[in-house]
Amino acid sequence: MNKLPQKILCFVTPYLPKQEKYNAFLEFTKYAIDGGVNMIQIRDKNTAINLLEKFSEKIYQIAGNEICIMINSKFPSLSSHISGTHFPEEINISKFSSLPKNKLYGQSVHSINSAINSEKNKLDYIIAGSVFKSHSHPNGIYSGTKLIKNISNKTNIPIIAIGGITEQNAESVIESGADGIALISEITKNKNPYNITKSLSKIIGIR
Repeated sequence: MNKLPQKILCFVTPYLPKQEKYNAFLEFTKYAIDGGVNMIQIRDKNTAINLLEKFSEKIYQIAGNEICIMINSKFPSLSSHISGTHFPEEINISKFSSLPKNKLYGQSVHSINSAINSEKNKLDYIIAGSVFKSHSHPNGIYSGTKLIKNISNKTNIPIIAIGGITEQNAESVIESGADGIALISEITKNKNPYNITKSLSKIIGIR
């Protein structure tokens, strides 16, 4: 899918699984997709982009064009089955003379100024946070929903909130102006990925 959904439930992979665990992880991911996940961001900062793209083919085989498949990378992904590329905050998008067309492009932001810059660079969406204290960044700085509200008031770019978002606080995040949420631990630490994503998709307004 190369069109950004109006409401977004994004599953961010915590790491690239070892090859012998591919099938188990793909089965887990399929349940999450069936529950309502409509975007997957494949992220592993310690893995080369060609290996991330290879793994994304496996995701595509179980999801097809039904969801957005994004690669987290410092460089645009050209793979045909990839929906687009998600850039880290420190990447200056303007350094690319041109980005491949018919792809989605997003960026991580941690401030209003970064969000404004992403909008100026005509990106399709931003992932903003960290909203709450999270398992993946236990010592990180978190902003609460104030950051989401402020970005929503200052820009028109679609906002996906990230960081410590759970079934209990997701509604407050959406009410603050987020168009969607991105999750790692809330999905991976849940024994039933279908049930948790189905519940969250209802809160977001996907179903």
